[in-house]
Amino acid sequence: MSRIDEQDFDEKRLARRQRRKRSQLIAYICLAVFVLVIFGAGAFGIISVKKVFDGHKVEKQAEEEQKAAEEASAQSVVIETPETEQEPQEMTQEDLLDEVVNGCISEMPIEDKVAALFIVTPEQLTGVDTAIKAGSGTQDALSTYAVGGIVYSKKNIKSAEQISEMLSTTASMSKYPLFTMTNENGNGAITSAIGIEDVSDIDSSDAAYNAGSAIGAAMFGYGFNFDLAPYMDITESGDYGTDIAAVQDITASLVNGIQESGVSACAVAFPASADTSKQMAVVDKSKEELVTGEYTVFKNAIDNANISAIQMSNASFPQVAGDNTPASLSKVIIDDELRGALGFEGIVITGAMNEGAITEYYTPEQSSVEAIKAGADMIYCPEDFTAAYEGLLSAVNSGEISEDRINESLIRIYRIKYADRVDEIVG
Repeated sequence: MSRIDEQDFDEKRLARRQRRKRSQLIAYICLAVFVLVIFGAGAFGIISVKKVFDGHKVEKQAEEEQKAAEEASAQSVVIETPETEQEPQEMTQEDLLDEVVNGCISEMPIEDKVAALFIVTPEQLTGVDTAIKAGSGTQDALSTYAVGGIVYSKKNIKSAEQISEMLSTTASMSKYPLFTMTNENGNGAITSAIGIEDVSDIDSSDAAYNAGSAIGAAMFGYGFNFDLAPYMDITESGDYGTDIAAVQDITASLVNGIQESGVSACAVAFPASADTSKQMAVVDKSKEELVTGEYTVFKNAIDNANISAIQMSNASFPQVAGDNTPASLSKVIIDDELRGALGFEGIVITGAMNEGAITEYYTPEQSSVEAIKAGADMIYCPEDFTAAYEGLLSAVNSGEISEDRINESLIRIYRIKYADRVDEIVG
C-alpha cells in the first residue's frame, strides 16, 4: 500500500472512533437525563402523596376538634362549689342518755346485771327483822348483791331525819343508782308514819295534781325517788270510784304531780287488781271488758302522763291469756297486751313474788326465771331473794335466758334512773 493510501485509512479509522465516542457520549447524556427525569418524578410523587396524607390528617384532626367542641357545647355546664366542712351535730338529750346508759351497762359484770333486776325490802337484803338504819350489814349486802331497788314500809320510817339519813347512806353504799321506793298515794307509808302536808281528799283532777305534787315533793325531800302508786282500780272499794273517766283524770293527774317533783310513779296493778295474797285469784273478765274498762285507765297514764313503770297483778286472766298463769308471769299479758296493745315502753315490775298466788305454784327460782321470760323487767319481793337471784343467774349462765334479754330490761331501768342526771354526768 502506498503512503497516501495508509494516510487515508488512518483518517477514516480516526473518524469512526470519534463518531463512536460521540455516540457513547450522547448515550450517557440520554441515560443521565432519563435517570434525572425518573428521580424527579419519584420525588414529586412522594411530595404529592405526603401533601395528600397531611391534608387528610389535618382534615381529620379538624373534624375531631369540631366534634369535641360540639359535644362540649351540648353538655350542661356544671359548676362545682367547694366542699365545706360540716360542723359536728350537737348530741340531743336522748342521745346523751343512751350513751350514759349503754356505757354503764357495758361495764357491769353479769352478776350485777342480774341483781339489778330485783327489788327487795331492807330486811330481805340484810337479814335483820326490822331495818331502821344503814350500817355495815347494808354495805356488805350491797357489795354482794347490787340490787336495783329497795322498798321501804311503815316499820322502816320512824322520823323524817331517820328515814332521810337511812336513804342517803344506803344510796351512797350502792355501786349503781338505786331505786329507793315506798307506797304512797296520800294514805301510804309516809303519810301513816310522819305525814305529808297539803294532801286532801282526791276527788278531782286538780286535787289529784296538787296531792301528787305534795306527795312527790315530800318523798323527794326525804330521799325517795320511786312511788308505787297510784292504784288504778275501777271498783267500789277502789281509791277513786267506778267512773272510768273520773279515774282516768285523777290517776293521770296524780302521776303528773308526782313525777314533776322528781319521783317516778308506778301504776298498780295491770290488768286489774285482785286479792292474791293467800291464793290464786281468777278474774273472769273478757278482753273486751278490760279494753273498755281498766285498759283505758292505764292507756291514759301511758299516753298523757308518761308514767315510768307499771306493776303487774298476780291474778289470772284466762279469757285473755288462755290459761291460769298469773299476769306477772304471762307473756301474753305483758308482751302482747301491755307492751303490744297499749304500747307501754317503760319498766314492767312483777307483783309481789312472796304472795300465795305465786308461792303455791312456783319456787323462787322458777318465778324469777318465768317473770323475765314473760317480759317483766324487775322482780318485786321474791319469797327467797338469794334463791331467786341464784336461779336467774344460773338461767343466764346456761343460756336459757340470754344476756341480751337482761340488757333489754337494764336499758329501760337505767333510762329512768339516769334521766335527770345526764347533764351532771357528761358535764
